[in-house]
This record gives sequence, C-alpha cells and structure tokens, in this order.
Amino acid sequence: MRRITNTRGIVVVLGALLAPACAPRPDSGARAVVIRNVTVLPMTPGGEVLTGATVIVEDGRISSVRGTPGATTPGDPGVPAAAPDESIPGSADVIDGTGRYLIPGLFEMHAHTSKTRASALGLYVVHGVTTIRDMGGDHAELLAWRREIREGERLGPRMRIAGPYLESVRNVERMRGTPVADMVEPVERTRIPVGTPAEADRVVDSLARLELDFIKIRTVTDRATYLALGAATERNGLPLVGHTFGIAPETILEAGQDGIAHSLYPTLDSLSGVERMAVWRDFAAAGIRLVPTLVTFAAVLPGRAGLEAIAADSLGEVDPRRRYVSRYLELDWREQALEADDANQGLFRDLYSSGLRNLREMHEAGVDILPGSDVAVINIFPGWALHDELALFVDSVGMTPTEALVRATRKSAEFLRLADSVGTVEEGKVADLVLLDADPRADIRNTRRISAVILRGTPYREEDLERILQQVLLAPDLRANDWPRAPGS
Repeated sequence: MRRITNTRGIVVVLGALLAPACAPRPDSGARAVVIRNVTVLPMTPGGEVLTGATVIVEDGRISSVRGTPGATTPGDPGVPAAAPDESIPGSADVIDGTGRYLIPGLFEMHAHTSKTRASALGLYVVHGVTTIRDMGGDHAELLAWRREIREGERLGPRMRIAGPYLESVRNVERMRGTPVADMVEPVERTRIPVGTPAEADRVVDSLARLELDFIKIRTVTDRATYLALGAATERNGLPLVGHTFGIAPETILEAGQDGIAHSLYPTLDSLSGVERMAVWRDFAAAGIRLVPTLVTFAAVLPGRAGLEAIAADSLGEVDPRRRYVSRYLELDWREQALEADDANQGLFRDLYSSGLRNLREMHEAGVDILPGSDVAVINIFPGWALHDELALFVDSVGMTPTEALVRATRKSAEFLRLADSVGTVEEGKVADLVLLDADPRADIRNTRRISAVILRGTPYREEDLERILQQVLLAPDLRANDWPRAPGS
C-alpha cells in the first residue's frame, strides 16, 4: 500500500495552491516523455516482453517502443543500462526505468462515483487506475465530471458510464418511500423503474439518446421485461450489464446480457461439475464477461460492530485510508453497517464459497473474468481496492499474475470497446501507463509499488502522487455532503 503522509496541520496556503478540481500541472503534455532502460510488459496478445527498452510519448500518445524482445524470468531486473539514444528529443522529460517495469494503465470495472464523490477521482490516478467503469449514479454530474476530465479541468481516469440504474417497480417504490433520515441516496436521480416490456422499450430508447456507454440493470420485474431489456439494448447497440440474481443461466443467454456483476444466484449448486462446465462454456462462447467483485465479500467480514467502527473512523485510526472517504459515503456506510446482521453475513459467506468454485470453473472454461471492486461498498477504498481484487484473482481464483494483469488491462479495454486506444503498450496508443518498482509477474502485489503514472501523456512521479493524496484530503466533499437527498423525496 502506498505510504500515506500525515497531513494534519497543513497550512491554509497549501489549500490555496491546490486547485479544487485537482487539475493536471500547467505544463502537462508540453514536452515529450521518455522512459529509458525499462522492462516493458506490453499485455498484447502473444506480445513479447521488451528489456532495456526506450518508450517515447509525444502529444499524449506512444510514438515509439524499442527494446530487446524475449521472455524474461519474473523478477529478472532486465539488461544493463542502454547507451544514450540519439533519437530522443532534446527537450524531453526523461524518466529512468532501470530495474523497473512498465505496464498499461489499470482498469477498475465496477465503481459508483456519485457515491464516492469527485474527490475519489484523484485516488484512482494515484493507484495507477487510468480507466473506470461507473456502474450507476447521477447521470448529469457523471457527465460533467467526465467532460472536465476530458478538457483537462479535473484530474481523473477515463470514465465509461451507465447513468442511472434500471430497477423493478417494487424496488424503486420501496426506496422512494424510505424516509430521508433512513436513506441518504437521492434515489430520485439514480433509479429508473421498469415494470413491463413496453416500458423496457421506452426507457432504453430514451437512454440511448443520452451520452452513456451501456445500460445497467440491478433488479428486474419479471422474465418478459428482462428479455425486452435485452432486445432493446441490442437494437440500440448498447451493452447490457448488471445483476442476474434470480435469473436462470439459459435466460441470461437468451437475453444476450453482455456482462454480469457479482456472483450468480442461484449459484447452480444443484448441478454437477460437468453440467456447470457446460453452462460456463456457453457463457464463454456468447462473450459474457463477469466482474465478480470478490473484494466486497471480504470487506463485510468484520461484522456490524467492525463496520460501524470503520464508518465512524473519520480520523483514520482504524484504517488510514478511511480519511479519504467523502462525507456522503460516510453517511451511506453507516446505513450499510446497520444492514450487516448475522443473516446477511451468513448469506455472503455461502455465496462466496459457491462463487469461488464457479469462478475457478469459469476461468477454466474460458470466461473472461474482469477486475472490479464495487467501489462505494463499505470498507472498499477507491484505488486501493482494485489491487486487492487482483490479489484475490491470483490467490483464490487460480490465475497467474500475468493472467490477472491481462484482465486488468487489455481484456477490460476490449470489453469497453477501447482496445484501439488503450489497454496495451504499443505505438499509436494513448499513453496511459504505470511504472512499477518491482515485477508484477513475480508477485501480483507489486502492482502497488508504483514509481510513476503517465496519464494521457502527462507523467506523475511519486512526489506528484503524494501531492494528489494531500489534495484529496482538502476536498470540500470530505467535510460536507454535497449530494443531499431532497426532503420529502
């Protein structure tokens, strides 16, 4: 885990020096960036590792990747320092990559930015996450944040967004009927009820006219409405992703759902291993991706008392990462802690056991399992949690570190339809890169050992990343809830 500086006592002058939107440095993108003598893990299909490599970034894109191809042993520091390269631009910002490893920027495939609030966007960058998939929130503000990032007014990762959640009518009525004192989320801005096939057509057609990248379902009214959602999203050329609780595998396949969030339920415990493998092969053939958010299961294990302590720990005495949680999310976490009774925790443990078995089988069957941590769940910290999820992929699912890295980069880019611009270290790609102090193939936990992040061509060294952390601590949304629910809503 990255060292977190104690920022108590930071003088007011620092707050004035740090822009509220956490904007990039004024000179970003002004010069070429050169990473010399680095080991490149390109994550391309069949791509060879390059040692003693020089990577040149110009105008935000990778203009050159040159090195010695060939397999290296994980942990091998590479080759001796290369001689000076005459082709390097004289005014370039040169980064020494000796003994270091360059990988593509990482993807967080399940986040809820409206709940974490805008301050969390910088936390992703600090932890090498250069693209996030937002799985539901306040569409208007998500669009605003994404545009600010694109225009260089706010520091943050690339965002792919779903906009509002689609829910069963009953679930939306329950949420809207819950008093403001008992539910902090402004559900009137985040949840759309869909009760019939006709409503499915109307809602999806309406959302397709907006600036969003996929449709997210959370709960569904009935099978007919679910199938209508599948047909409507296909007609509009939008991926359908989300929960599948209570939906049979054959119905998921019939609807053409593109991506599944969390575990399957029912968990198919009644089927034999051979029967389940047949289902997983059908999923793989259909191109269904799964984002299991394994880390969320571990997050709730402290029990209600432990979770209540985390929610209340604004000074970070239980966990120093807690200091970076917004005021809104603190209030939401207090509600989540109250729901963590023995019955719910027992259900989570049962789902986790069956879910791990299913994931191992899916991996064997060729289903793409992608990393996401359901950021906004209690005890899940933006940026940090993605690295925890990758460790679980290796330790619990049985992936090799390289397999986990491919899924956190190229495979995620492919699913988000971004593979033409990011996800690998190749000439012509956008320069979203992470420089590591140790080989992640030797230990997946080395993805945490970040020396520098290059975001759309702008380098952020360790001192810059530390400054971003300090800036997050000064964000107004850490002190006041800036996403209130309207009284009487």
